[in-house]
Amino acid sequence: MKRILYIIAAAVTVAACGTKSPMPEGNGRLSVTAVREGSFATKANDVLADFVVDIVRPSDGWTLHYDRYVDIPQSITLGSGDYTLTVASPDRRDAGWELPCYKGSADFTIRVDELTPVNVTAGLQNMKVSFVLTDNFKNELSSYSIVVTNAASWDAPDAGARSLTWSSATGDVEQKSGYFSVAPLRVKVDGYRAVDNSETHSEMLIPEVAAKDHHIITLDARVTGRVSGVSIIIDPTVNDRVSVVEVPGWEEVPVDGGEEPGDGPGDDPQPSTAPAMMWEKNSTFAPTPIKEEMDVEIEIEAPEGIRDFVVDVDSDVLGETIAALAGTSYTYSPETPFRMDLINDTALIAALDGMIPVADQLKGQTHVDFSLSQLVPLIAVYNPTSGSQHTFTLKVTDNKGQSLEKDVVFYAE
Repeated sequence: MKRILYIIAAAVTVAACGTKSPMPEGNGRLSVTAVREGSFATKANDVLADFVVDIVRPSDGWTLHYDRYVDIPQSITLGSGDYTLTVASPDRRDAGWELPCYKGSADFTIRVDELTPVNVTAGLQNMKVSFVLTDNFKNELSSYSIVVTNAASWDAPDAGARSLTWSSATGDVEQKSGYFSVAPLRVKVDGYRAVDNSETHSEMLIPEVAAKDHHIITLDARVTGRVSGVSIIIDPTVNDRVSVVEVPGWEEVPVDGGEEPGDGPGDDPQPSTAPAMMWEKNSTFAPTPIKEEMDVEIEIEAPEGIRDFVVDVDSDVLGETIAALAGTSYTYSPETPFRMDLINDTALIAALDGMIPVADQLKGQTHVDFSLSQLVPLIAVYNPTSGSQHTFTLKVTDNKGQSLEKDVVFYAE
């Protein structure tokens, strides 16, 4: 859609919201073309004709506003000078249903007796969140709710306006998508098991976010009853980025008088042999404040035996410290966390032996009590920046090649 804006005379009155434009140097012509770039496959809030348009002259703050792009007249009056034109979606809330938000701007200069073409591209500015529920998840839970927020915390003053809730009661969890302005996402899952009405409460943090992200979060429940396998997959039609997180749940509860798995005709399910991690004191693996004394005891089950155990340390203070202890060189970068190979790196094993499990304490083991209780408090010694985040990514691979990756996040108060 194209609108030609002709600069014709100083005496013409602007027929829109704003003030009359002074014409200090004379007349010119302006050609404006606006296009919309990107799509989240929804028709809501993305009709270009309905976008709002603002023209601003920074030199004196003069503004001109149109409620709809389609309503821009064929000719208006502007004075020569420098301007900024902005095109944006009419509704730009921080959270909403079916609410993709677009915005674009361009600077231009009006010159006397000249035509100034201006092309404005309005790109996607927010993120989309959708859920996929496996049959196991649906069968395990009689009811559940999922809350997503991009507020700084669950109890932040603006959390209500920045949160959306999906509920099993509405029956449309997989059919509707939420949209959020760009900020780290927090996801909370509360559910009740069909077998005994016991509760589960799980949370996860998605810290790495960007405009155009489509977060497709899959919730699954394994045969053991543990809610797991939660993955975030970025739709390749928007941002091509993949991250995986896991939400812990509950253990299997036998049903009195019922058949054990495999007792029914034709049934022969096998228990999962994939690695699993549990943190009894923090079952949701929620971000934890750093203290001088801590209890970080993570149980790792690997029925097939551990083959590899790697920990990536994303910390602007601890990574370089551990590298120095091991006699290696490392400069911190969030793109390249310090990698600790706790089974094969002999220098690192010698430096950390006695502080965390290493070498034969991990290799071949089917059960490990992995403690970070001594290592994490070292961060406090270096006076980390308040609010800074320090992430330990535990990566376990068993002898069958089955892998499990888990982020354990700490922050400085």
